[in-house]
Amino acid sequence: MIHFELFNIILNYTVPFQYCLKYNVPMLKISKLTDYATAVVLFLQEGENLQSTDSIATGIGLEVPTVSKVLKLLTKANILSSFRGVNGGYKLVKSIADVSLYDVIAAIEGGTAITECTKTDSLCSQEQACDTRSGWQQVNDDIKKILLKMTIQRMAELNGASQPDIKIMVKDYV
Repeated sequence: MIHFELFNIILNYTVPFQYCLKYNVPMLKISKLTDYATAVVLFLQEGENLQSTDSIATGIGLEVPTVSKVLKLLTKANILSSFRGVNGGYKLVKSIADVSLYDVIAAIEGGTAITECTKTDSLCSQEQACDTRSGWQQVNDDIKKILLKMTIQRMAELNGASQPDIKIMVKDYV
């Protein structure tokens, strides 16, 4: 699987775990399903031919139901195209150089919102009088910018590198 070295830096911005549990606030945490989605996208970039759900599952070593769920979400987000029929399957809509990590996260997780007030439909009762709201929104915006600039191709390039120069990358992205 792909290593998410970038998130070692980003995770310093997350809301404390206990707070998230108590108030049901989403944490910036990449789920296994999102990790699997990046693997699916990388697998599909290998060829021009349509790939069946079974061939994708076999190719990346996951169960068919899990891959089916990921494929549906990536297709709904217009990252993949699906074709029905005996010779049907899935293929990428665009190159992995044009698919951002944010695109994949948004397809699977629904985007990034590190606190309740950074969501567009915030339900926080303290929002109007909060002294840190603007700060959290800036942090959320900065993380989103990084994720938008980090492509799946770049993730693949970083995979296997012993010490990628993340500090330089983050500086360039923010």
